[in-house]
Amino acid sequence: MVYFPIAKLSLLLVRQISKPVTKFIKRKATSNAIFREYVVCPPAQILHWIGVRSKMRMLGLGQPKFVPPLNNAMAIETGSNILGELTIFTIGISLILLEFTRQAKNDKKKHDRHRAQRQRLENEIELLNDRINQQINEMKFLKNKLSEFDISPEFKNVIKKCS
Repeated sequence: MVYFPIAKLSLLLVRQISKPVTKFIKRKATSNAIFREYVVCPPAQILHWIGVRSKMRMLGLGQPKFVPPLNNAMAIETGSNILGELTIFTIGISLILLEFTRQAKNDKKKHDRHRAQRQRLENEIELLNDRINQQINEMKFLKNKLSEFDISPEFKNVIKKCS
C-alpha cells in the first residue's frame, strides 16, 4: 500500500510546480483585460456554477434558479489556479505520450531485429537441408558405383552395415 503516499506526494509536487505558473497567469490577468475576461474568468465561473449547483443538490435544497457570479478577484484567483494546474497536467500528459511513442518505436525496432535474425536462421537451415540432401544423393550415387565393382563379400558386409 505504498501507492497512496506516492500519489499524495506526486499531487503535492504538481501543485508546487504549478504555483509559479499560477502566479504568472494572475499577473497577466490583472494587467490584461482581454486575457482576464476570455481566458481566466470563464473556467472559474463555470467551476463556481457547477460547485454551487452540486452543493445545493447534495443538501437537498433543490436547484438554484440563479447562481451569483464570483467577484473579479476570486474569479482571477480560481481561474489562474485552474489554468496553472491544467498547464502542468497538459505537459505531464504530453511527456507520457512522448515516452509511450518512444517505447513503441524501440519495441518495433527490437521486433524487426528479431524478425530479421529469425529469417537469417531459417535461410541458413534451408541451406543446410539442401546440403544434407545433396550429400545423401552423392552417397547413394557412390554406393551404386561401388556395387558395380566386383568386391569381396566381407567388404559388402561393411557397406551394408553403413547403409
